[in-house]
Amino acid sequence: MYSIFDRWEEATESALRIYDPFAYRPALYERIVPVCLSESLRLAERWPVLWRRDDHGDPELVVLRGLVPRAELPGARTQSRTSLPLLLQAFPFRYHDTARGDEIGLDRASPMHERDAGSYILDERGNLSPGAELKIRALEAWGAEIETRALLTNTVFRHGLVEPVLLPDGMNEKFALPDLFAVLPAPDDTLIFGALPREQWLLVARFLAAQRLSLYTMARLIAQVGEVA
Repeated sequence: MYSIFDRWEEATESALRIYDPFAYRPALYERIVPVCLSESLRLAERWPVLWRRDDHGDPELVVLRGLVPRAELPGARTQSRTSLPLLLQAFPFRYHDTARGDEIGLDRASPMHERDAGSYILDERGNLSPGAELKIRALEAWGAEIETRALLTNTVFRHGLVEPVLLPDGMNEKFALPDLFAVLPAPDDTLIFGALPREQWLLVARFLAAQRLSLYTMARLIAQVGEVA
């Protein structure tokens, strides 16, 4: 999803303009997007929420928005901004290191078609423009749960509380999907919640229920492939 990271100072000192999320390729084409726990409750109504292995082999919580790689996602142009995963709402704003949520900058990305004039990142007073503020809020909301998400991920994988998610008829291989995982239907709650701060229990409990329900949306993704074929 990301390419070259531009630091905040470099981006704001230039004449760079930003555009709405759907002007950029990821909103229409990125089939696997990292997500946070709280947004999973909303996304699970539409797509499967799963873990995959990242480039380093570490599990990463993501939403699977489509099966066909490098193809425009079904219905992507009719979605609202708020229906997108937070990282797509924030694009091209990003963290330098997504796993740590450390330094905020911008991805060096151009809109596919300049549908409007866009806007500068800062206004004449040096304040964030309204469009930039919306994107930054989305990015920070995603980043606020990095520690809890990492703790939950480490716990369920360390204790073997996940199972692979396999599509029928060899579709994982056909569509070059990475290894996908979900929490077991009846995991040991004492292992999960014993590793988490009490104030995060409700969030995690809701996430676990939402993830299980989200697996039913895989049938919709498979049906969409059949409609295109």
